[in-house]
Amino acid sequence: MRTVILDFDIEGFHHFPNAPSVVSFLEHDHRHIFQIRAGLKVDDLNREKEIFIMQDHLKDYLLESYGSPCQFEAMSCEMIAQDLLEFLKEDGGVWVEVFEDSRGGARVDI
Repeated sequence: MRTVILDFDIEGFHHFPNAPSVVSFLEHDHRHIFQIRAGLKVDDLNREKEIFIMQDHLKDYLLESYGSPCQFEAMSCEMIAQDLLEFLKEDGGVWVEVFEDSRGGARVDI
């Protein structure tokens, strides 16, 4: 399989209700720079999906859905990735990764 990879950052806030006591500070809204990566299946090797256009399409979805900066509320990285993958399915989305401050995160595949 061939994929085009989108990769960009977006500012956002979220929180972790019922966080374990050792990280109880995560129960409150906290800011991250979320790094979004997504793979879109392509068949044509010559710009079937234009990266800049697709990244703008995905950013527009995030800003329309979650505001600026994004207010993800109680969504985990896994939940955000799943939402984005559902949005990208008709465009050939096959996986999405969401990282917090380029440190750790989640990947969801079809």
